[in-house]
Amino acid sequence: MGESAVEMIKIGLVGIVGVLLAVPLKSYKAEYGIYIGIAVCLVVLGFGVQYFSGILSAIGQLRTYLKDSYSYLTVLLKAVGATYACEFCAGICKDAGYSGIAGQVEMIGKLYILLTGMPVLMALLESIQSIAG
Repeated sequence: MGESAVEMIKIGLVGIVGVLLAVPLKSYKAEYGIYIGIAVCLVVLGFGVQYFSGILSAIGQLRTYLKDSYSYLTVLLKAVGATYACEFCAGICKDAGYSGIAGQVEMIGKLYILLTGMPVLMALLESIQSIAG
């Protein structure tokens, strides 16, 4: 098995163990289950941070290909980062029983992504208009 497959199995096991610990504690004291859930999320996030070096080197390669259009890659990275952050926060809110707050976090994340992508859409429309005459 490859190294990345072993890492994915580790992450999955951390999640399963966290759930198995949180479920009995949630019935005893609900806040302990939430604390364990947050701790597991942070551990999994720590695993994810390890992959950033590979992502950053790939972005460096993309930057050489894009040259003047690097701003589009920046927009993409902002949107992906916002998506991950909102999913992380909304998941914790849902686990804590606050699905209303989770929905608001997700909505604000979608609005941010829409706002972030507007310059790309405007550039596309300008290109189409210049071609159409």
